[in-house]
Amino acid sequence: MKKYLQASLVSDALSLGSHWIYNQGKIARLYPNGVSQFTDPGSNYHPNRTAGQLTHYGDQTQWLATSIEKNNGFNLPKWTQDWLAETKTYDGFLDGASKETLASEGQSPSGSNDLAGASRIAPLLDLDLPLEDLIVAARAQTEFTHGDLAVSDVAEFFVRATRAIETGASFLDAFQTASDTSHSKALNYADALQSAQNIGDDPLAVSTSLGLTCHLPEAFPLTLYLALRPGASFQSAISENALCGGDTSARAMLLALLFAARDGEVGASLASGLKGPSTSPATETLTALKPGANPLQIGHLAGILDMPEGTPVAFAIFAHCFTCGKDFLPGTRVSRGLAAKGIATLRIDFAGLGKSSGKFADSSFLTNVDDLFAAADWLRTHHQAPSLLVGHSLGGAAVLAAAGKIDEIKAVATIGAPAEPQHVQHLFEAAIPEIEKSGEAEVKFAGRSFRIGKKFLDDFQQHQQLETLQKLRNVETLILHSPTDQTVGIENAGLIYSALHHPKSFISLSGADHLLTQPADAQYVVDLISTWSSRALTRANS
Repeated sequence: MKKYLQASLVSDALSLGSHWIYNQGKIARLYPNGVSQFTDPGSNYHPNRTAGQLTHYGDQTQWLATSIEKNNGFNLPKWTQDWLAETKTYDGFLDGASKETLASEGQSPSGSNDLAGASRIAPLLDLDLPLEDLIVAARAQTEFTHGDLAVSDVAEFFVRATRAIETGASFLDAFQTASDTSHSKALNYADALQSAQNIGDDPLAVSTSLGLTCHLPEAFPLTLYLALRPGASFQSAISENALCGGDTSARAMLLALLFAARDGEVGASLASGLKGPSTSPATETLTALKPGANPLQIGHLAGILDMPEGTPVAFAIFAHCFTCGKDFLPGTRVSRGLAAKGIATLRIDFAGLGKSSGKFADSSFLTNVDDLFAAADWLRTHHQAPSLLVGHSLGGAAVLAAAGKIDEIKAVATIGAPAEPQHVQHLFEAAIPEIEKSGEAEVKFAGRSFRIGKKFLDDFQQHQQLETLQKLRNVETLILHSPTDQTVGIENAGLIYSALHHPKSFISLSGADHLLTQPADAQYVVDLISTWSSRALTRANS
């Protein structure tokens, strides 16, 4: 097998186990010694794949290699035909970009800015092509499925970087050369490279800070950061990347190209264990959705998608309050109420709560935000990307933190949200010394026991909520807060409102308590959000 293709496929197979798991604590428990061997998937996204098989990214890379071999080189029209033929009978997962491209019979790409489109270029690098011809081919294969030009900019970047590394350049020098010489159309290479440098020695913390989704603003600088780690090797980089979680495979496949360029053949000892796609039909991951509550599993997350009668006017995600869970009555009322107004609403248990896997002690405010990203990715892939986020209490802070990193979000509504997520620390203030000393401590809320881990405290130090709010633009916001809220004071609404840009609105929930325990208060919130969001989404789409 040629060196770039081998490196790419091995790295993808190594990433299969942790692919699209956003709970780093869960990954650490699955792989306490790192990732050095092929394993079965740890999430539900690849239900009929086993150790040694590939994700859909790796499978499509193999399709490209087969197309090149069959057609004696890269030919875009023939690659289009070959890709379409493969997808017609494919038994693996198809992401949103692939589904959009398939729907148009290959005539128009998706608008996706996922790193995945650029991650398939390995078979092209194995061709003996002049640099400029290679760049043209890499951009063409990428733009076939990913219409956002920033994705093909990334493909060009890695072509130029690998060629520079082959001539002896260090990774950093190669990245600088690629940044300086690429014919960028949409991507600011310099900002991404700056984001990848001097940002910390803990890959888990850095990856959480940069973001774990497949979108370029997060995935591209994180890939560069992992490559630039001191003493990084193919094995260490792929393992660290897998432990970070999220969209591990796309990052891994591009990381692999860099190490293949520097070190020659990498992953050879594992290549013999690679397996082709299974021949059985893909396991159905969804039951037929019906109006009302539809329980489902999204990787490590348990969720309920409340569907309206008929076609939804929009999709939303509801984030519950601290320790509450998706089945907590006020949140259930809001979610069902929005569905009754035509807004399909997904509510999830954050990791470590309810029926979601993981330990609560491994969770934090930032893992809650990552869980929202996972939920948005699921909706985007299986139905329609969410355009509305609704959050209650700490869930309100989480949706504000997530909104700017989910491209399709047009509106955010919060209910009794704290201005800073650190606000919840007062609930377990007496236990903080033990948490700092022992790493976690048991606390009680409303008669239930929870173990709070040090990650919960540490992540507060990494996240500055008001700064995040000041950067949030092109998203309409609605702040709902009771002036008699005894849990999160009304002054928090003022701080949030002051930090946000217009368009923004504040409505007082006079007479309501923090948990919306009265059905009439919950219904009032539903009526407000549905009326406001209908107008906000109409304006955003006009």
